[in-house]
Amino acid sequence: MTFGLGKQKEDEEVFMKSRSISTLLMGIMLFTMVISACMPPQATAEELAATEKARKDSVRKANSRYCMKHLSFANEYYKNKAFEDALYNYHKLFEYECVDDAMAKNVYVYMGNSYRDLDKLDSAIIYYDQGLAIIPDNKYLWDSKRFALEKLGDDDAVLQTKIDMYAQFPDDKDLGEQIAEDYIANGMYEEAKAMAEALLANDPGNKNLTNIIRESVEATGGDVIGFLKTEYENNPGNISNAQEYGRELLATGDTQIAINVLEGILKDSPGMTNIIKVLVQAYGEIGQTKDVITMLKKLNTANPDDIRIYFDMTDAYIADGQLKSAMTWAGKALNMDKTNGQAYANRAAVYEAVATNCTNAVPDFDDKLVFMMAYEDYQTAKAKGYHRATNKIDFLKEARIPQSGDWFFNRDEYVKAGKAKTKKACYTWLNRKVTAPKN
Repeated sequence: MTFGLGKQKEDEEVFMKSRSISTLLMGIMLFTMVISACMPPQATAEELAATEKARKDSVRKANSRYCMKHLSFANEYYKNKAFEDALYNYHKLFEYECVDDAMAKNVYVYMGNSYRDLDKLDSAIIYYDQGLAIIPDNKYLWDSKRFALEKLGDDDAVLQTKIDMYAQFPDDKDLGEQIAEDYIANGMYEEAKAMAEALLANDPGNKNLTNIIRESVEATGGDVIGFLKTEYENNPGNISNAQEYGRELLATGDTQIAINVLEGILKDSPGMTNIIKVLVQAYGEIGQTKDVITMLKKLNTANPDDIRIYFDMTDAYIADGQLKSAMTWAGKALNMDKTNGQAYANRAAVYEAVATNCTNAVPDFDDKLVFMMAYEDYQTAKAKGYHRATNKIDFLKEARIPQSGDWFFNRDEYVKAGKAKTKKACYTWLNRKVTAPKN
């Protein structure tokens, strides 16, 4: 019986213990439920941000005396280029949570610049980036970051920074153009083309952008002529595009189409001497010498003191077979500058052309006299420094000018008072005589 009573008591103790535990657990659950029921709903991100701002404002207000002190010290040290001391005080501003949006404008710039001038460029970039996260519209911070990256020589990061900056300042056309140029330099032709096209929509006269697009098209194996043709047809009044199209057509041998384009430019802008010069070249390539002469006259009117135009006019008249007119322009060139060796070579070319035009299969004595006039002018040209005449001198001396035998057989008929004058009909308009060698 004693054993049974002991067992019962033991069971009762176990029961009471279990009951106490259950009661305790139930109490905890009820307490948790009550506490949960009393908790406010979870705050939104905006509410949390407002709470944090209020906390910072409160801390900043409490620390205002320290904030003003360290900010004053930091700025003064920065001004005096004591950058280590400046940074010590700027960091104190963060310890006291002094840096609000208004203060950030200068603090991040000055901290970044201090690290930059201490040649700690990585640290400088960190603070530029922190500043840009708060004030992304601060252009000085962007420029400072770019400068630091350029000093580091990180070209890829510089380009990415320009791209990020352009996203912030999409109206900065110069920056956009820089990015397009960088794309070209890095072989990113599709990106360069896309950027340049977007910019060109608002700046259709920008020659550099057109060149970037053209270079991109050319580099990717595109149709350059097709691109320029489209540009020209879409905007025929754009002289720059038309000039580029005309020059490319000339380079690819489409001379007549080029002439049509260039003539169109000249019709609207008759004073463009650079277009006139290109047309001179184009007309010359297809043998339209009369058009060459017309263009050269326009150039001469615009630039009457340019002796090179007189040389070109002489050549054009020779090519057109108008040798008397060629001689007239050669004479005008000599009258402009008798010290110019090329002016004598220019006239020599006329005499040579006249003699060649009158000579049959073999030059006779009359022909040789005119070749002699050319020879003498070429010699004068060389003596005055125009050494390109040397080959002409050697050629005429060998096969075209009178030799001793020619003078022996023709002296009595042609020479009077030591001078020989031509008798042939096609030379009657020449007034020049040749000095005969002494017997």
